[in-house]
Amino acid sequence: MMNNLPTWRVWVILLLLAFSMCDLLLTFYYVHQYKKWQSDKPYNLIENNPLLVFLWNTFGLKLGMFIGSVMILSLMYIIGRSAHPIVVGIVFLVLCYALFNHHQNINLLVKLMQQYPDGHLPVKTFGNVVGNNIK
Repeated sequence: MMNNLPTWRVWVILLLLAFSMCDLLLTFYYVHQYKKWQSDKPYNLIENNPLLVFLWNTFGLKLGMFIGSVMILSLMYIIGRSAHPIVVGIVFLVLCYALFNHHQNINLLVKLMQQYPDGHLPVKTFGNVVGNNIK
């Protein structure tokens, strides 16, 4: 299957799959923690990926994440195997940006959870928040 690929393509595929898997795991962790903290918050206000939001709304968080992971990792394999190196580079940069954003968002969520452990964000400070826990 990979015998006729140049060595650099194999490394590209492995890097894309590894970064994508990290992105998916961090996405799952973030959404799972957020839903534990504010269970009424809709998925589309937590995550921007419309495919994952659709799958989570349809199949639930765990099964939807599994199905989405299979689809996304398959696409990453196809991109790594067949796409022009510039496209691969752009995808790699987007994944790096996504991982950086996960770091920022998880840190912010942890601070919010520490400051407001009951999941209720004050209207005076944050305005009307959709999915806010009732005090």
